[in-house]
Parts: sequence; C-alpha cells; structure tokens
Amino acid sequence: MKRAVIGTVAILFLSLLFALFSHYINPGSSQSPGPLHSDTADNAGKDVPESFVTLKVIMPGDQSSRMGDFVENELNDRLKKDLNMNLELTYIPWSNYQQKLELALSTGEDYDLFWYGAPFVSVYYSKGYIQPLDELLGQYGQDLVKHIPEDNFKQNRIDGKLWAIPSQAFTSAGKFSSVMVRQDLLEKVGMTDIETIADLEQFYQRMHAIDPSYYGYLETDRGHELLWRELTDRNYSSLDERMLFMVDEDSGELLSYVESDLYKKVAHLRESWVNKGIIDMNLVGNPAAKIDQENAGKLLFRVGAVSRAMENLQTARNADPEARLREYYLAKEKPKYITTPSNEAFMITSASKNPERAMMFMNWILQSKENYNFIIYGVEGKDYVLDNGKIKQLTNDQLMYEWMWRNKDYFIAPANVEDDVIEDMLANDENSRISKLSGFHFNEAPVKNEIAQVMAVYKEKFEPINFGIASYDQYYDDALAALKKAGFDIVFAELKKQFSEFQRQH
Repeated sequence: MKRAVIGTVAILFLSLLFALFSHYINPGSSQSPGPLHSDTADNAGKDVPESFVTLKVIMPGDQSSRMGDFVENELNDRLKKDLNMNLELTYIPWSNYQQKLELALSTGEDYDLFWYGAPFVSVYYSKGYIQPLDELLGQYGQDLVKHIPEDNFKQNRIDGKLWAIPSQAFTSAGKFSSVMVRQDLLEKVGMTDIETIADLEQFYQRMHAIDPSYYGYLETDRGHELLWRELTDRNYSSLDERMLFMVDEDSGELLSYVESDLYKKVAHLRESWVNKGIIDMNLVGNPAAKIDQENAGKLLFRVGAVSRAMENLQTARNADPEARLREYYLAKEKPKYITTPSNEAFMITSASKNPERAMMFMNWILQSKENYNFIIYGVEGKDYVLDNGKIKQLTNDQLMYEWMWRNKDYFIAPANVEDDVIEDMLANDENSRISKLSGFHFNEAPVKNEIAQVMAVYKEKFEPINFGIASYDQYYDDALAALKKAGFDIVFAELKKQFSEFQRQH
C-alpha cells in the first residue's frame, strides 16, 4: 500500500514537472502559429462537437442560384456530419461591401466570420471589431498551419497577437500593379501585347473605332501602382488602398503620395483619359455600373491581380464565348514586390457567439483536397469534372470564391484557361523582392479622429481629382490645404514614427 502511494506521488510530481517545463520547450501559440503537438494534430477534427450551431458568415458579391442551393443542401449536410454546424451566408454586393460590413461590425451584430483584404486587418483591429486568434488557431487550426506558410500568418500579427487567417497561399508579387486586357480584342485590332501606357491608349482607340460600345476603363480607386511602374524610375509601394502614403523600396523612406510629383503625373494622365473617353464619365464613382459593364463584356482592360485573367475568364465568356484574358506589367524590367504574401484575410468578429466553430470551419476547408474541391467547386459529376488533371466546371454559377482560398498544395488549373496564362501566374513570383512594408501595420488609434477627418476631406476633394473629372491644376491646392487643416500632417507624423520603430525592430 505504501509503495503504491509513493508511486502515485512520484507520477504526479513528474507530471507537474513536465507541465511546467513544457512551457519552455514548446512556447504557447501566442508567439507563433507553429506546429501543434502530434497527438493534438492526430485527434483534432475527429471528435464532432456535441452542440449544434449556426455559423453566420459575411461574404462580398451576389449569391448565385446554385451557391444558395449548394449551401442549403450538400454543403450543410456535410458540415452537419463533420462539424455539427449549419452555414448561414450573408452576401453584400461588392459596390457597397465596405459600408454595410462596417455597419454590421460597428453595431455589434452577431456575425461570426467575414472576409476582407489584408490591409483592413489593422483598421478593424484598431476599431475593436475583431478578436485575437492565437488560442483558437492552436487548438483547432492544425491544417491551416500545415498548408499556409508562417510568413503569411506573420503579416496579420499586431502587438504580438494574430488577428486574421491569411486564407490564400499562392503567388502574390506585384499584386494590383499589372493590367488585365481582353487579349482576343487586342489581337483583333492587330496588337499582340501591352508594354506601355501608349499601348493601352492605342488599344482603346483602335477598338473604339470598330465598336464604340467598348470602354477603356482602368479602376480609378486602384491602379495607381500599375501606372507608377512607367511614370517614375523609382520603385514605390502603396501603404494601403487609400492612396495617401507610399514607401520608396530602394531607400526605405515613407513618403506622402498626395504631395508628390508622381501624384500629379497620375492625375494628369487620368484627366487626359477622361478627355479621350478611355475613362467613361458614366462609370466613374459608380461601382455597380462598372461591374455591369464588365459582366456585359464591354471593358477592354482593368487592374490585374496576378491571377485575375484566370479568375475572370468565366465572367468574360458568359458575355462572349470567344473571350480571352491576359495580364501584363508595364516597365517589365522593374522588380515586383511582395507587400502581403496573402491579400485575403478572414476575421472572427468580437461579437461572435461561435468563435471555436468558426476556426473549425476555416480549418475544415484545408483539411483535405476533397473538402477544398467540394466547397470551391461543388459536387464532382454535378458541378465539375476532372479533365486531364484540370477542373472543368459544368455550371456557370459561382460557388465559394476560389481566389480567397487558392492554395499551392491543392491548386488545380481550370480546363478552359490557356496554358500560357497559367504559366505566367505560376512563375509570377520569380525574381521578386520583399517589400519594406511587409509585416507593418499602422495602428490608427492615436490619430483616429484625425484619420476620420482626413478621409472625409480626401473623399470629397481628392477622389474627383483621382478619377480625372476634376482638374489637378485647378483644384489641387485647395484640396491639399483642406487635407492639412483636417490633420494630415499629424497622421503622417504618427505613421512615420510607427514605421521607424518597425524598421528598428526588423
């Protein structure tokens, strides 16, 4: 009896020592997503949760008929079996996604999960809309960690904590600095490729002479980095989509874009495009109309995104079965920079009632190639078939956006996309460089009032200049004076302070 007691005490003592010591040999997940213990990885996901929940997810776009049917039937049947949950998707049209999403987040509606681009992670962190994910990832995210590189997670860390899942793990250099064109129409007017801004203008002029119903079009809320490649000898990357600040990739200096000579060049160019009809006045500032024109096959070119020629092909062919798309970089001898290894970010809201199940769902998608193909492409034989190792879709209806989850371990090329387009995409990151901005997050909390005032002025006075509908020469000085009065210099000083600290630590 005595011997048994001594043995029991010894076991308890050794267990306590191991528990204490293991903290040092395997730090908690708050430091890094890192690999999980093998026993956790082996067992996680096999035990179906006891309670049934409805997971509420916000997504951009319009839900297709088949997507609605798929969620209600095949997908929710599978999720009930695997995760004891039901998926409830709320789609918000792209044209007002940010506005309506922020309204839902600011009023504390009980959504669990939502998507946005990586630059918005720090914005929603500053506003308190999202929750840290380290413990959830450590407990339920072993397949996310397995199939998404650690560097992708690092970009979503702020103050030592993880705030978003970087769902995409694929090529990303030079994202939003290329131009996507209707290659079939380019060849129709006797051209083969795009190398310069003059080529884009010539493409529009030749096509417009044949059929004036086509629009030139280059997003006025994006695309500035595309033009930078030709308009300056320097290598610049934009801080975020608001187009206020940029970094000089050669010197590492943070600069005010709106006060630069480069901004003036871009504004003058866009103003000339409005005068030439390349930018149509009826489309400026009307996202819904621009989407309608693209869906109708009437846009000759738009900003590229590394893989947009592949992603948008089906939309183009719905309007014109002969459509072909291709992406090009201006000044292609210049380097491409990786600012965010994954531009796609899924965040769990602060108001979520089911954060554990949200992480389980995210992990489930990458748990197997079967799950990945299922949620993105649907039911094999009904929604798609495999054709010589490529995906051939049997319906034109969009299911889950493939680009949000594109993963190097599971990627399958679409059967209808030309091999040279796929080769361009897969080779995109060759000879690329890591941006000076990679991993940097601007904490706007110290200047949140000034930021709000600055952005209000920017939207009122700078966006018309950006669009090319207000003359730079006539309106710029007044716009800049108003921006300064709103607190622009205070925001810039705080930004430079934080960026300098970031540079010292890296």
